[in-house]
Amino acid sequence: MRSRWLRVNGYQLHWIEAGRGPAVVLLHGFAGSCADWEPTVLWLAEQGYRALAVDALGFGHSEKPVHAPYGLALQSDLYAAWLTALGIARAAFVAHSMGGKYALATAIRHPARVARLVLVATDGFVNPSPLTIIGGWPMLGEAILWLSAHPAVVRAFLAAAFHNPEPYVTADLIERGRAAISGAANRRALTALSRRYTATDLGLTGLRARLHEIRVPTLLIWGAHDRIFSLQYATTAHRELPCSQLVVIPHCGHFPHIEAVRPFRGVLSGFLASL
Repeated sequence: MRSRWLRVNGYQLHWIEAGRGPAVVLLHGFAGSCADWEPTVLWLAEQGYRALAVDALGFGHSEKPVHAPYGLALQSDLYAAWLTALGIARAAFVAHSMGGKYALATAIRHPARVARLVLVATDGFVNPSPLTIIGGWPMLGEAILWLSAHPAVVRAFLAAAFHNPEPYVTADLIERGRAAISGAANRRALTALSRRYTATDLGLTGLRARLHEIRVPTLLIWGAHDRIFSLQYATTAHRELPCSQLVVIPHCGHFPHIEAVRPFRGVLSGFLASL
């Protein structure tokens, strides 16, 4: 597995990749990074795919510009330009939580670049919370992030995100979650991102009204016990995406690719086989 960097549209992006074959792009969720997908990247490479897990702008090892016009337009344009720079005409997108709305925006704004969509407990169908809006206030937003980075708070959030947290909320996972929202650069970038919530919301940007334009096969994977985005949002997404199928994994929370590895990979393998 290789770690790579490339300047795209003026911004430095980082990703990890492994394997050869049809391209599969993996997008992480909020306060995550490409590291969340490392085991899946290696597994996909073994299955005969070129797997690329990218750090979204403002996250992981990608650049964290304070004054970037964060939003669905910027992120989707970056992914399209990044694929062009790598010589990849089309790719399947596998996206978790926040990454799901970035993948949806890419499928709408750059349809020729997306061959398949796999949306795992996807964001995009939930109204922005007051905390999200408040998080964009410069001083208050950074203070909230500073408090949220306390290991006990990170542990509590992760425990709520898993149906059975004991085997999965490890010291390594807690540290990765803490590191994602720690440090001045991370906090400033996340505050800048929150400040532009109207540009990052699927509904407020008008992109949700265009979901019917997505005509590629779409797989929705949801944990039956997801307490972050409950099953009601899964049925909403399934209804609004015309070419979608919904798979609900029992005894699983917000991270099917971590908590239910075997069923997650089984469903994903069958869906990607036609590539």
